[in-house]
Amino acid sequence: MTWEMAVTGIVILAMMGALIKEAARPEFILLAALSVLLLTGILTPKEAVQGFYNQGMLTIGLLCIVAGAVQKSGLVEKFVEKVLNNGHTPRQSLLRIMVPSSIFSGVLNNTPIVAAFTPYVRQWCEKHDVAPSKFLLPISFATIAGGTMTLIGTSTNLVVHGMLIERGFQGFSFFQLAVIGLPITLFLILFMISFGLKMLPNRVPLMPYFNGEKHQKRFSAEMIVEETGDFAEKTVKQAGLHQKNGTELLGIVRNGKVIEDYSPSFKLQAGDGLLLIGSLNEIAALEAQEGLHLDTGAPYQLDGLRQGESQLLEVVVTHYSSLLFKKMKDILFPQQFDAAIVGVHRYDDQLVQRMEEITIKPGDTLLLLAGPDFEKRSSARNEFTILQTKRNNNPFQPFPMWKRILPIVLLGIMVVLAASQVVSIFSAAAVTVGLLLMLNILPIREMKNYVPFQVLIVISAAFGIGEAMLKTGAATYLAETMLHWMAPFGLIGIFILLYVLTNILTEVITNNAAAIIMLPVAIESAAILGIPITPLAVIVAIAASASFITPIGYQTNLFVYGQGGYRFVDFMKVGIPVSLMVMVLTVSITWFVWI
Repeated sequence: MTWEMAVTGIVILAMMGALIKEAARPEFILLAALSVLLLTGILTPKEAVQGFYNQGMLTIGLLCIVAGAVQKSGLVEKFVEKVLNNGHTPRQSLLRIMVPSSIFSGVLNNTPIVAAFTPYVRQWCEKHDVAPSKFLLPISFATIAGGTMTLIGTSTNLVVHGMLIERGFQGFSFFQLAVIGLPITLFLILFMISFGLKMLPNRVPLMPYFNGEKHQKRFSAEMIVEETGDFAEKTVKQAGLHQKNGTELLGIVRNGKVIEDYSPSFKLQAGDGLLLIGSLNEIAALEAQEGLHLDTGAPYQLDGLRQGESQLLEVVVTHYSSLLFKKMKDILFPQQFDAAIVGVHRYDDQLVQRMEEITIKPGDTLLLLAGPDFEKRSSARNEFTILQTKRNNNPFQPFPMWKRILPIVLLGIMVVLAASQVVSIFSAAAVTVGLLLMLNILPIREMKNYVPFQVLIVISAAFGIGEAMLKTGAATYLAETMLHWMAPFGLIGIFILLYVLTNILTEVITNNAAAIIMLPVAIESAAILGIPITPLAVIVAIAASASFITPIGYQTNLFVYGQGGYRFVDFMKVGIPVSLMVMVLTVSITWFVWI
């Protein structure tokens, strides 16, 4: 083992550890790893930046713009609402929503699809007295599976495609992966409407607007004790804050320090901060008492909500938001968005921190008091998904009908041209974006808001890391080790191990990083075995996308995690059998088609 190989291995292990621990935003972690490889001389400057002009990466950015234009039209949401309302039973409605979800995700980014579907699914479930936990996870799984049916269905497919072309191999054709993706999707839909509905919990989601006190989502909030009123110079017990039912006191802030170990006889003082957790109604009721006020750090208070001067919104922080891993005090939320953060909900966690010290993480639900300019400012950013707002409120300005329909027509033409191989998917996407710009359907100032720059940076940096694995021989070493372990089991054993390793990586780090780490191993394995690269590349692409076991492996899973009231074990209960069957289908079909 050379020193270059050892350094590359150490850098990749450190990178994976940082991603698992969420030490920083993914793009920062991968850029740091790439910088180390550059500074040590393992990569030349040209090799380090090659991912930043890779055709696969650029195609992802262009397709996100096209998907943004379709999303902006609002027609997808209208279609979903109609589909759900035509279903007469939960099983029928689930089937009616999973089929279009999987089809749409074959040509559109799946995260906006899930985000667009979720509010309508929750409204339908509340109307028909059905737990959304029966619907949201299957929708997420359907979009993941549907994305494997086409070249553009998921960024992972395009990343593997781009990396193959970069190394001089033939990439995937538009529908080449459908030979596996279609059976996977059909199996998943059948499994979810038969066994999945029974296996999923019948759990009412935690939502501030859901009928019934016991079902209300609990938010962390901070209130300040005023000099006058019913709380200053009173003990915790006298103030009625010692009880565990209703609003719960988690800690007291005094002189900048958080006191968690306090007794019922602890005396409150003016200026103390109370770290609380409770439902929206409970927090509002407590704030209405004389002597406390909600610390929002902005002009908006709950009184403004009661008087109609502001509106209450619930938003979910997206997986690649620029707000991630920043403390609230550093975000300047009121100045950026004309809104104040009232509370934070993070899965089942109780955040014993001052609001300003809370670090934003993917999937956090923020309860906002929004001012009149919030919709205008937030529509120009893709930081979070709005879940609760006035139903007739469109965050975008009204569109003429032709501008709503044309993006869908252009998307269809783009898919036909790319699928028939008249032009490459990159060229088709570039022309489509150019037409959207020329016709002013999506102006430049809006286009940039649909480009996931953080995702593109992750992919670009990961290309350099993959190059380091090939250049130093680290990929060869791993391939030889894998082949040695699985020699007694033949090629099928190698396929299974490659799938399992890739799938494990995608559950703990990003799917694109997992693909780029494992594809060099697949390339070297194919060279040693003397077989075409296609079957091994297909296995890496499918395994990197097939994240069903944990809510953190894929952004759509993370999105529905809190919205459906799921627990970690719910994903494992349904995801493990799904993952095993998907692996069996992938390996079997790969064997019969390409070997």
